[in-house]
Amino acid sequence: MQDVNNLKQGKKGSFNPFKFIVDGLLLLFAFIFAFFLKRGNVNFDGIYIKFLPIYFGCWLISCIFTSKFSENIKRERALISLEPYVFSAFYFTGLLSLIIYGLELYNLSRFIIYGSITIYLLLEILIISGAYFPFFRDDIVEKKKLSLKLIFTEFILITAGFFIIHYLKIGTVIISSKTYHYILIFLYLLWFFAALFTHRFHLNLREEYFRMIYPFFKSYLITLSIFSSIIFGLRIKGFSRFLVFGSIGIYAFMELLILTVGYLFKHAQKSDIPEIDFFDAPLLSEDKVVNGIIEKERTWQEKYSLRKKKFKSGLIREKLSRVYLKRFPEIFEYIDNSIDLSSVNIIKTEIMDMGNPYNVNILPDRSLELFINLRELNSFRQLNAYIMEVNRILRKDGVFIGKFEPCERRFFYFKKKYPMFFARLFYFFDFIWKRIFPKLPLLKKIYFLITGGQNRVFSMAQGLGRLYYCGFEIISLEELDNFVWFALKKVKKPPKEEAAPSYGFLFKQKRIGKGGGFIYIYKVRTMHAYSEFIHKYIYERNKLDKKGKIMDDFRITSWGKIFRMLWIDELPMIFNWLRRDVKLVGVRPLSETFFNTYPEKLQKERVRFKPGLIPPYYADMPGSIEEVWDSEERYLESYAKSPFKTDLKYFFKALNNIIFHHAKSS
Repeated sequence: MQDVNNLKQGKKGSFNPFKFIVDGLLLLFAFIFAFFLKRGNVNFDGIYIKFLPIYFGCWLISCIFTSKFSENIKRERALISLEPYVFSAFYFTGLLSLIIYGLELYNLSRFIIYGSITIYLLLEILIISGAYFPFFRDDIVEKKKLSLKLIFTEFILITAGFFIIHYLKIGTVIISSKTYHYILIFLYLLWFFAALFTHRFHLNLREEYFRMIYPFFKSYLITLSIFSSIIFGLRIKGFSRFLVFGSIGIYAFMELLILTVGYLFKHAQKSDIPEIDFFDAPLLSEDKVVNGIIEKERTWQEKYSLRKKKFKSGLIREKLSRVYLKRFPEIFEYIDNSIDLSSVNIIKTEIMDMGNPYNVNILPDRSLELFINLRELNSFRQLNAYIMEVNRILRKDGVFIGKFEPCERRFFYFKKKYPMFFARLFYFFDFIWKRIFPKLPLLKKIYFLITGGQNRVFSMAQGLGRLYYCGFEIISLEELDNFVWFALKKVKKPPKEEAAPSYGFLFKQKRIGKGGGFIYIYKVRTMHAYSEFIHKYIYERNKLDKKGKIMDDFRITSWGKIFRMLWIDELPMIFNWLRRDVKLVGVRPLSETFFNTYPEKLQKERVRFKPGLIPPYYADMPGSIEEVWDSEERYLESYAKSPFKTDLKYFFKALNNIIFHHAKSS
């Protein structure tokens, strides 16, 4: 729903039928021309007549997948205007090859099939997208200067790579075979074409490292793909594959090595620090995720009192300020601002700095009003079990104060200490070791055997979710010394075992179905673990935007945003459709929290029918939550009168928006 306004106004992404017709005619011409080159005539025999529907069907699927007939070409971005055509040709080739192999259509000529696709792509570039081609348009040349040094260096490297592999394979640097002369020339041509296509010669060492080297990897992939397709498609033999692919491989390795050294040297020059401190980076701004949550919480914070009746005692406040937290005045100030300490009975208070859960296990049930542990939650192996034990020893409305280090601050730690390239590299391995290993069955045993469960790493969303899952609610949050400090109140007992969350790639969510009863919807995980337990909390703090989505939802992972954009997270709901929990088209199944935000009249209408996989707002593309409600009301009213006709109409309208207008999973 992100591009709703543009879609409704028809500014971008609209389908261009002219381009569709011209492109289809170009494909037909390319196929006839390739057939003529191979056979010398255009008399199609039976196998090619039967094959043509498959051929055009694969073309249509590849076009839909890349949305290349949409009116969304930006003239100032030449590479973006060409990408749909190139990637569509790649998908077209791959899909055709798969079908030919699967149906064993080995009598088809590879020259006709692959040759026609090659001719078709060239015609597309020259006729349809020629106006945007980067070699002929001066008004879209990027501000980066063309690096002649880089062109010369790459020429030397690709030449050196070829002769090194030739020597390893043949035993000499003298090229005796004409075939290898042709291969070297062909490598030069592919190298230069791919470099121009990806703007690789416009080098900028000041960019972030991965952004700088991305065009080079893209260029290598294009070179290998084109070379492989031509060799395989035309059945060219009589040369060493090791020579070809080895030359490209060693050339790529040497080039990336030089680029990396140049980047590090440039980075060292630009930083105002001594050379001996090369691996120290300037202090960066604090993480927006953690700061945003805490800033939001400060606006909600109210001083919490354990008793409605007045209970005045200065003992606990005196002990905290002068004894237990004497060396930590900031921590005492945070606790004093969050909790009315005069309402706390010192006899029912426990303060410790220990990571051993045994010290909590020995305390009686509901014996404390205030429990403070200065040891971070990351140090506990059985974290949920520990928090549940804290829940057990506290009376209802009792207070638990502690801290944890979220993984968002973990990345900040690496960014402070190392340049960006090394920070990303070290953080990647830290992520694998401390976040992936503990969640996989076999690797989990290795991780806990080596670490003993110390220094666990989890996200801000998971940390808060665990606390809510174990029966607490937030009173206040604060960041001190890179730790998130929390003050919680006990609101309920911990859940039973069956309510335990899942770390898995697939999970199920509780939703309201037909008749107001609950159903479980299966989805691909796009949020951090335990996110479902802070749904109400984040809704109350952040509210909804005008499109009906939670604002600044920090629970969504970076890969989750990609999954939602590609609709991957919705695929498991097909299982719910097969079980008849939902129908194909219908209002979205909502959580109880969201359902209660809807108007009462609409709530009653919603539960009359089954929810659906494809909601009506993908057909209407509303721009606000009120328009979403109107869209659902219109759909439900129409469905009550004519179910089949209504679902059919909404299905094709939604399909058109999803395919051609880039409607995304919400």
